[in-house]
Amino acid sequence: MSQLWIDLGLSVGMFMLMLGMGLVLVTDDFRRVATSPRATVVGIVLQLIVMPIVGVLLADLFALPPILATGIVVVAACPGGMFSNMYVHFAKGNTALSITLTATATLVTLFTLPLCDQYEDTLIQVEVGGVNEMPVLETALRLGTFTILPVALGMLARARNPNALRWERHATIPGAIIIVLGAALGTSENPDLDPSQFLDALAPAAAFAVAAMVVGMAVPLLFRIPARDAVTIAVEMIVKNTLLGVVLVAQVLDFEAVLPIFAFALFQTPGGLLLLVGWRLVERRRGRASEA
Repeated sequence: MSQLWIDLGLSVGMFMLMLGMGLVLVTDDFRRVATSPRATVVGIVLQLIVMPIVGVLLADLFALPPILATGIVVVAACPGGMFSNMYVHFAKGNTALSITLTATATLVTLFTLPLCDQYEDTLIQVEVGGVNEMPVLETALRLGTFTILPVALGMLARARNPNALRWERHATIPGAIIIVLGAALGTSENPDLDPSQFLDALAPAAAFAVAAMVVGMAVPLLFRIPARDAVTIAVEMIVKNTLLGVVLVAQVLDFEAVLPIFAFALFQTPGGLLLLVGWRLVERRRGRASEA
């Protein structure tokens, strides 16, 4: 299968996935930025500024090859995903804050993700098509096509017909399957990929997961944000929309840059669940102590 068809499949899959996210969102999710600004602002700054810097530092610390370093930075720049919202909701965290952070970060990612790639290209001189630069405007337009546009269409459909929410699974599940299959085909179409590179990416990916959990919890608590909101922010830091990173990397960079994203995907769900389970246990002990 040609790379063109693989790229097309990845784009279609991401469009469907983000359409499903749009069906879940309503305009009030964005209005909450004004009603609870401190937790929202701290979460957004961590997501869009602090964690990408952590990604760059880890890439330097582990002396990763340029293409693997770019993959780590892409992971760091990705917004939270729908799974973070789902985990927070089931654990009785601040679901509204989680959705607000996911929605806002997804919007801003249209501009920040290409810029992070451009910065990393400048820093480590990754060659893309023989030229040491990332086509920022072209990448932003491409991101907008399969992120902002489908989210807007989903929200519009939900606003016109509240029952449209029931279509969400029919969009997100097939979309995720298409992306995973496209990434697998892309890997098989690149026989030169060295399996040892995946192993090289495991340690920095694990380190980033730990950093996301520590920073995501510690910084909000330093700002005296309630523990329920702090753990929600931390989950947003680690449970990311890695499928967005896979699509971007597969279409814009060499396929090797996907390997750190695959490596990080092994840690994000266990890390998010660990945060929420730990928080619930602490809350339960506090409740028992207050009753005694």
